[in-house]
Amino acid sequence: MVVEGKNPTSLRMKFDLGRDELTNKTKVKSRTYSNLKSDATSQNIYDVAKALEGLQEFSVIEIAKIENTTLA
Repeated sequence: MVVEGKNPTSLRMKFDLGRDELTNKTKVKSRTYSNLKSDATSQNIYDVAKALEGLQEFSVIEIAKIENTTLA
């Protein structure tokens, strides 16, 4: 029988840094905020990400909630 262990949830935000002149590809940087409160809802996490977005230099291209489970 498999036993599941929940790990702390994280918030990852990806930012658009513009185009690379040599490759003409979009440069992306990500920032991860770990160990979110276990009772935080998806809406809570999204609201915090939107608030953080206003403090960033670059525009946000993705907001992700990362849930991680360990199997044993």
